[in-house]
Parts: sequence; structure tokens; C-alpha cells
Amino acid sequence: MTETQAGARHKPSALELIAECVLRLRMTDPTDTRASLLAAWHGFGTAEAAGRMLREDNDEDAVLARNATPVFEAVAVLMRQAPSMPYTDFVVENVSGLVPEGYRPTDDSDQFDDPNVVADLSAAGQVRRGILALALELNTLLPEAAENAAAPDDRLACEHGTRLAYELSNCWEGKLSSYLNGGRDLIGDRKMPSAGAKPKQGKKKRTPKRK
Repeated sequence: MTETQAGARHKPSALELIAECVLRLRMTDPTDTRASLLAAWHGFGTAEAAGRMLREDNDEDAVLARNATPVFEAVAVLMRQAPSMPYTDFVVENVSGLVPEGYRPTDDSDQFDDPNVVADLSAAGQVRRGILALALELNTLLPEAAENAAAPDDRLACEHGTRLAYELSNCWEGKLSSYLNGGRDLIGDRKMPSAGAKPKQGKKKRTPKRK
């Protein structure tokens, strides 16, 4: 592909990438281990790409993005150990901005915030909330995928992914207990939360139906 052709392609915003990834996670069959692992891998990569955009946008989100870095380092090690995960580079997205041009958020469209907290309708706030939604979808799919995985190492990778999705959510909610440890500690500590443990993100999302 030439540089001109590449430049002519639509470069999605971080929020568009998140929405696409959330839909993919919701549509993934948890009994298909390979598809679940790939969808989760792409989900973590999308969260990292969105975090990079937030890091460049403001100092407060830059701190949260740096705190989440050990999570992605641990994902790159732990999920690669799954025999059903084909070799793949981490997701590198060419993002055009935080939100699409002309995007107008509404304060009644978000189901992940505490209803007693005023929603942040800024572009950064929308993307930050999108990352939390993405983490919740990861934490919905991966425990089911773990239960359906035939190979022990596939099951273990899904369980690690569940824990790391929980850590990702904590990082973007600014919970110190989550990110005080570095990537080595996340990789080395094999103790897992109970399968299906969900991040505490206010109003509970209805579990999506899976075909």
C-alpha cells in the first residue's frame, strides 16, 4: 500500500475504536476459545491505544495511562502462553483523535457511571468512560471463555485476562491498590480473583446475550 493510499483511509477516533471493539467482544462466542482470546487481545490493545491519546490530551489522564502500562505488559506475557492464541503483534492503531468530528455526547447515554456523579461530557471523559466499558466487556467474556476452554493453558490465560481486565478498570478509576505494583508483580502473582468478578462501576450492565 502506498503512503497516499494509507493516508486516504479513514482514521477512526479513539471512541469509534472502542465502540467497535465492545461490539466485537459482545458478539464473540465464549465457547470459541481462539476467537475469545483474539477478541480479548484486540480489546486490551484498543484500550492501550485510547490511553495513549488521553495521555497526550491532559496531565491527569497521562498519569492514569502510565499507571495502566504494567497491565498491558502483563497481557503481552500471560496471554501469549495460551496454545490457542496465534502469534500476533500487539494492536497499534492509527487514531485520528479522541472522538469523531461533530460528536455530541448526552448525559443520559452512559450506564457505567455512578448515578450520583455528574457525567464528564468532555471528549476525554467520553473516552475514559469508554475504556471502563471495554474493561467490563473483557471481564464479561473472559470468565465464560475460561469455563469453556479445553486446554488448561488456554483456561489459565483467560483467567489471567479476567484479572488484568479488573486491574485495567481500577487503573482508569484511579484506585491506588491496583497500580502500585509493577508489571513484574502482575506477571509473577498467580493468585486470581474469583471467576466473573466484575469491576465496580456504578450501575450494573445487563449481561449481553451470546449466541
